[in-house]
Amino acid sequence: MHSFLVNLIIYPVPIRRVGRANRAEFFCEELSTLLASSRTVIIQTVTAVQGNNPWLRRIALRSFLAGVGLLGIAYAADYGVFRCRLATKRQPFGSVTVEHYYQVAHKDGKAELIFDPPVQKTCVHSLFPHSGDPPCWFLSRHVEQKTDL
Repeated sequence: MHSFLVNLIIYPVPIRRVGRANRAEFFCEELSTLLASSRTVIIQTVTAVQGNNPWLRRIALRSFLAGVGLLGIAYAADYGVFRCRLATKRQPFGSVTVEHYYQVAHKDGKAELIFDPPVQKTCVHSLFPHSGDPPCWFLSRHVEQKTDL
């Protein structure tokens, strides 16, 4: 009986520019070994498209820039409303009662909690933080603040 060992070797050919797509041709060769003799046969030419589609990259870039632009416009509008409220004294600031505690981990796996008395924290009635104060909608959802030690 004869044993056959079949391998494929792929040789790339330089990239050719065809229209808008980059195409490369690859030649697949089959190396057949029959006992001690070997022969090489070219089977077929295979074409492959290299790289990403440029239109998909362009759409993703435009979407990203549109999102960043809309976020910038939203922040500018929110800051304008905040400055208007600040100038006309229409309550731009609020306060939320916050409970702060420390969590101290011990070597035995247990934790000790040390509570501070509740404190009134200043917040801003807006979507984004301004003047170094967090927005009230965020602070009212995070009334318990923990510090790990």
